[in-house]
Amino acid sequence: MFQNKQITKSCNQSILEALLKSIEVLSDEAQNQIKSFLASQKCDDGGFMDRAGNADLYYSVFGYTLALILDVKLDVLEERKFLKRIKQEGKLDFVHSICFVRCDFLLHLIDLRQKSRLSASKFLSISFAKDLILGKVVKSLRINCSALLWELEEYIASDNGYNHNKKGASKSTIYANYLMWTLYQDLQTEQDVLDEITDANTSLRAENGSFANEENSIDGVTSSTAAGLIMSSNSGLEEMVKTKEWLKQMLTKRGGFKAAEGVPLADLLSTSTALLALQVTGENMQDYAENSVNFINLHWDESGGFFGSIADMTCDVEYTYYALLGLGVLS
Repeated sequence: MFQNKQITKSCNQSILEALLKSIEVLSDEAQNQIKSFLASQKCDDGGFMDRAGNADLYYSVFGYTLALILDVKLDVLEERKFLKRIKQEGKLDFVHSICFVRCDFLLHLIDLRQKSRLSASKFLSISFAKDLILGKVVKSLRINCSALLWELEEYIASDNGYNHNKKGASKSTIYANYLMWTLYQDLQTEQDVLDEITDANTSLRAENGSFANEENSIDGVTSSTAAGLIMSSNSGLEEMVKTKEWLKQMLTKRGGFKAAEGVPLADLLSTSTALLALQVTGENMQDYAENSVNFINLHWDESGGFFGSIADMTCDVEYTYYALLGLGVLS
C-alpha cells in the first residue's frame, strides 16, 4: 500500500507553512503570550490537557504542533513515555489511533528540530526540500505504528471510505475520510487509494454543493464542506465550484464563517477550516484578510490562548492552533 509516489504538496505541509507564516506576523510579545498559554496546557507527565485537565492524545496533536512551530523545547523521551502509557492502556478508537500516529510523527519532527538547533522555519524548509520528513520519519512511522495502521483498516466502509463511528459501515463519514486521506498523504500512499477515499465523499455531497459529515444528515456543515473541498482540490471537478460558492455563503459580515446555514454565530473552527480550503483551491485570500483577521483576533484571550466563539469562551490548544492557522492562511 505504501509507496513513494506522492509528489505534490500535502495538506499538512500547507498547514505547517500557514502556521509558520502566522508566527512571522506576530510580535515577540504576542508569541510569548501564546507560549505561556501553551506551557499552561502541558501535563507534567507528558501530553497536553483536554478541557477537563487530563492528558489527551487529541489535544496533544495540537499541542505538539504548536510546540514545533513556536520552537518550544520538549523532553521528547518523557513525551514518548506518555505515548507508551496510552498504548498500554488498551485499544484505541479510530480517532485516537489517528492521533497516536500524528503524535508519533510530530515527536519525530520535534526531536530532529531540537537536535538540529535550527528554528522551526529553517528546519522545516530544509527538511521538506531534502525529503527528510517524507523519508526518514515516514519510514520510522510505518514500523512503529504498523499495528495501528492496519487496525485503522477495520473501519473501511463499503464505499471504500472510512467511518469513524463503527467498523464495517455501508457509508463513510467526511471526518474519517479526511483524517485518513491526510494521514495517507503524509505516508506517501498510492494516489489510487487517496482517490478512492475522495470518491467515497460523493454520496455525502448535497445538491447545493455542501457536504454533510455522515449519511442521512440533511444539512451541510462548513468544516465537512471544507474537508470535502480540500480532498477534491486536485480533481478539477466542475461541481466543486458549487461547493466553493456554498462555503463563501457561510462568511458573515464580521469576517468569520458560521458552521451551517441557519446558525447565527460564526466560530473559529469553521472560519479557519473554510479559509484553508479556499486557499488550497486557489482563492485570493486578500479578499478576506482584513475582516477575517479582525474576527480571529476577537477570540484572543488575555491568557494568551484563543477560544472558539462568544458562545464558548474556554481557551484550549485546539482553538489556539486554529486561530494561528487562520492568521497564517491570511498572511
